[in-house]
Amino acid sequence: MIHEVIANSADFGRAVRLSRKARGLSQRALAEQCGCSQRFISELERGKQTAELGKAIHVLAVLGVMLCAEITDARTTASEAVDVVTRRVAKSLSGARSHVSLSDYL
Repeated sequence: MIHEVIANSADFGRAVRLSRKARGLSQRALAEQCGCSQRFISELERGKQTAELGKAIHVLAVLGVMLCAEITDARTTASEAVDVVTRRVAKSLSGARSHVSLSDYL
């Protein structure tokens, strides 16, 4: 298991690239599995901040990568936790300073 702290879109892209290479996939092969273009994978890996969140999360799912948010308030509901993760991922893709923990099960 690998844990990565994602503070910006470049970190997110690096995590995607590491996961893809660990699985022996080319950008083209990953794109085919995800139903997106090789260009999208390339831009995502380079940390391009205009990458669509839904597509980016789908790429992670295809790679078997799980996003985890650290919730410190035990009273947080599951729905609130999902909202927190969604906001943090969106911020990391837009280059804002927010941390998202990425667990990649190899």
